[in-house]
Amino acid sequence: MRVKALMALCATAALCGCQTSNQADYVQIGYGPSFDVAHAQCEMQKGSADQGYIAIGSPGFVAGAGIGNALGNLALEDQYMKNCLILNGWKRAPHGQGAPAAAAAVAAGVTPTPYGVARAPGSWINTALLDWSDANKKCIAGDKTACATKVKLGAKLKAAGINPSPV
Repeated sequence: MRVKALMALCATAALCGCQTSNQADYVQIGYGPSFDVAHAQCEMQKGSADQGYIAIGSPGFVAGAGIGNALGNLALEDQYMKNCLILNGWKRAPHGQGAPAAAAAVAAGVTPTPYGVARAPGSWINTALLDWSDANKKCIAGDKTACATKVKLGAKLKAAGINPSPV
């Protein structure tokens, strides 16, 4: 009996050792909240992925079904966290490669951009709106080339049903 309990304890410890969820294992892939905020939001909602179970039979069968359900729920919660963090602009990096890249960028005096993305991800409209805003600011400062760019981008956006305005 003690051998079975020891084996169960060792298996549990091995499974718990596989869990990683610190910020060093994540890199920013898009625009969104900070890692701490995104992780907290996802953590609060991950229980919604859990599934219940019903088991009828011997005590050993019911216990096994409960353990199986718990392991299945852990896998579902892990997948939920992964997808939720992606939706918030964070993705798992290969182990140990998340923080060094960001630290190297900060040490070089450069703000780290997510995977080199300098603009908001999404459709061309997002980029056009950001470019229009930049051109508008430069146009106000007196840049004639920026004014021409602003007019050209404004026409494209209006054709798509978007009316840009300064923010």
